[in-house]
Amino acid sequence: MSEPTKPETLDRVLDAVLARAADEPVDFDVAAGRTALATALKARAEEPAEVPAAVGAGRRPRRRTRWLAAAAAVAVLTGGALVASTVDLTGVGSNSATAAEELIRAADLASRVVERPLSPGQYRYVRSRYAGITVELGSTKAWSSEQTTEQWIPADRRDEWLIKFSVKAPEWLDGHEGDGTPDGGRFKDGQEFRGKCGKYSYYAEGQQDRCTAGSFSNPTPEFIASLPKDPKELYATLKEEGHTDDSGVLTSARAALQSGQFPAEVRANIFRALALLPGLVVTDKKANLDGKEGVALGIKSYDNFTEIIVDPENGDFIGGRDTVAEDQPDDEGGLEKGTVRQSYAVTSAVVDSLGARP
Repeated sequence: MSEPTKPETLDRVLDAVLARAADEPVDFDVAAGRTALATALKARAEEPAEVPAAVGAGRRPRRRTRWLAAAAAVAVLTGGALVASTVDLTGVGSNSATAAEELIRAADLASRVVERPLSPGQYRYVRSRYAGITVELGSTKAWSSEQTTEQWIPADRRDEWLIKFSVKAPEWLDGHEGDGTPDGGRFKDGQEFRGKCGKYSYYAEGQQDRCTAGSFSNPTPEFIASLPKDPKELYATLKEEGHTDDSGVLTSARAALQSGQFPAEVRANIFRALALLPGLVVTDKKANLDGKEGVALGIKSYDNFTEIIVDPENGDFIGGRDTVAEDQPDDEGGLEKGTVRQSYAVTSAVVDSLGARP
């Protein structure tokens, strides 16, 4: 995946996204996340309706702010986020055949890619960019933030890894200001960590290193070799990993593609498996992430479309997002159809030394 040439474009695509640290692997139970969100929303509905003056006089401030806080409480489980940018979902819902065709085409293109092999002493460079808002639970305080992570993964995963963070100074959102400077998050601008097997110093005690725990989000060579070659069997594996209904297939596939570490032939097989997904539709034929334009394909899960975005010209994976599928009532946040909840862009390349960029 090539390096984006217009990184500023993401700022126009996203008004805000929940910033996530890219210290994968982080496995989460999607169903548990939804349950936690539902519980938080129920608790919110039972709270008194007084509105602090700091919210301001904007449209639906009381319900929206409380819903944002509830969603933020379960963001760790669900990877959820809230974004004010929108996409046009007119006509979405009856084009499953088109989605399958797009994926088969992407698979065919990806399978023809001749990748630069990762030789001894070289590194897989993976860049992930997020931007978004953070809401403080139990208050009206909210701020925007932006983060880019760069990670260097050695050909021999037992060797030293490197991860660097670029963090933009957070800013208070209008009408949601607090005292002083907003919390900039766990990581600071320019901060970096090193560790053999990708076990960085901020890992929790007892957390497995990146050589041991193979998964779709942390594909060790052994894990990749264990994946079935038949698309139907791979579909079943993705579904089992997702721990939910068919929508979990796309969740697992997106985690795999987001890692930036699967070879082209496996990415192609993932696309072929996704082509079997019932209900998968083309949600946006000109989705733009981080300066790259592609086709967004998604499946409706509850009130959202979970999406991946692929380049129709070369079968490249650009990124993904979660988009509101239907206008939401006030008591569920009042988010309009097409509102992007979460979005990210990922690129990867092979470099010759630790810390080098393509």
